[in-house]
Amino acid sequence: MDRRYVLFMTKALRGFIYGVFSVIIFIYLINNNISAPYAGLIVTLSIVLNSLITFFITSNYGDGYSKEILIIFSILLAIGTTGLVFVQGGLFKALFSIIGALGVNPSDNTIFSSYEQPLISKIIEKQHMKNIIFSYYTLSGYIASSIGAASLYFGLKYSLQISVIFSILTILLYFFIPHIEGRKRITKEQIKEKSKRTARDVSLLFSMDAIGGGFVLQSLIALWFKIRYHLNISQLGLIFFVVDIIIAVSIFITPAISKRIGLIRTMVYSHLPSNIFLILIPIFPNVYVSLLLLFMRQSLSQMDVPTRQSYLNSVVDKDDRSYVVGVSNASRSIAQSSTPYISSYLISLAASSIPFIAGGSIKIAYDLLLFNRFRRENEKYD
Repeated sequence: MDRRYVLFMTKALRGFIYGVFSVIIFIYLINNNISAPYAGLIVTLSIVLNSLITFFITSNYGDGYSKEILIIFSILLAIGTTGLVFVQGGLFKALFSIIGALGVNPSDNTIFSSYEQPLISKIIEKQHMKNIIFSYYTLSGYIASSIGAASLYFGLKYSLQISVIFSILTILLYFFIPHIEGRKRITKEQIKEKSKRTARDVSLLFSMDAIGGGFVLQSLIALWFKIRYHLNISQLGLIFFVVDIIIAVSIFITPAISKRIGLIRTMVYSHLPSNIFLILIPIFPNVYVSLLLLFMRQSLSQMDVPTRQSYLNSVVDKDDRSYVVGVSNASRSIAQSSTPYISSYLISLAASSIPFIAGGSIKIAYDLLLFNRFRRENEKYD
């Protein structure tokens, strides 16, 4: 069996960790005497730092260094989770959340995915099978994320301690992946012009989507439900357990849909209605209606994740994959960091509906622009 399948396990372990922190990071920081706006600033710094590092490394170091880079950043993740859990003081907790890059969504647009995705794509080159393998890879993360969210029902301390154990286990698992033969150093001359154009265009488009997404990070949605409807962490844990299960089911059926209508259409046709549901979440002053709309939104919103991964790892030459994926992930994350501070401030004031409306509207514009840019290439990657 190809040892690269170990990456499904590392994805799942990170999924559990991000599943926990994507629900509680804002609430946890606020409970440790950090104001909501400053919590937003800390999450922003976490995303910005992770993004800049991702951009620098993926622009200079190819997948020949995949194993070493994954081990280094898994160590940082372990330091971040361990310090956040066991070191007292709001300032220290803020610092460790930045070191561990714990401000991310369960979708995991981090340096880990920038190097794992090209490795996963090399397991098999047949397009439909590649679509399936990326769906299973993404699925493993969301199933684990749902378990992480559900663990909050049994107590925050319990969930955080398991996160520490899983972060340490991730380090050990990376030693089992093979050393990858590939480009070690990257220069602009080595990257094909088509790959550069693709990296530029998807970076701009994904950045637009990420700006909208920054308004409605899962942790911000959890904070909104806490303030608007006075829900506690255990209740939020169960809600986002259901959310991640719904996402997992939608991702499971994504390959069948993309085989039928193509990757780009799957991305747009699922993402567009999900953003309409997002805008409607705060409109109705009833917790059950808001939750129904949240579940409807999440049943469609992440179907673009495995299709996007498969598309990017198909449309460019295999030697350029880590560069294109890394640059697009970094650009996406940098753009996403521009809005959590604004959103956390608005939500802390009066559970404002503005983040949902602004985020959904920007994402709808992204869907239309993405379809216009890539629809002609859609049929090549069914």
